[in-house]
Amino acid sequence: MVPRTKAVLFVALLLGGVAFIGVSFWGLHQRYVPPKAIEMSRRFISLIESGNLREAYTLTTQDDLSGPTLEAFETKTKSRIDQIVFTARPPIQWVGERGGFQTYGNRLRRFLAGRKLDPDLLRLEFTVGAPFEVRLVSFGNGKWKISYFQTHAA
Repeated sequence: MVPRTKAVLFVALLLGGVAFIGVSFWGLHQRYVPPKAIEMSRRFISLIESGNLREAYTLTTQDDLSGPTLEAFETKTKSRIDQIVFTARPPIQWVGERGGFQTYGNRLRRFLAGRKLDPDLLRLEFTVGAPFEVRLVSFGNGKWKISYFQTHAA
């Protein structure tokens, strides 16, 4: 009876190991999008929607792309965003990431190499009645700033 128990235990361990490796392989290849970047983008869009441009400006890189001054930011906001999309007050929906993406495996490799975990640039796509693109720049340690934004055609 003892040899049969060892065989069953061996098969169970083997199947468990194969399942663990399969799940790990699958998990490492899943897309990772930093939740803080998504939340900051949602907040930014909400602030613009509510007309609170001063606070929205504090979330930006405050350079030539986003506007080096509050006045320049307001001008860019008016030229890049179709304000009509906010009149119906649709919910802000995150659609996904544009361009390249990062996986959990990429993050693990960066961590093991002692490098910064987040990508330098992230392009997120939302819908607010129209497609709304937000580009964020990583400053490390999960800190993000918005560098560019616009509504655009579908």
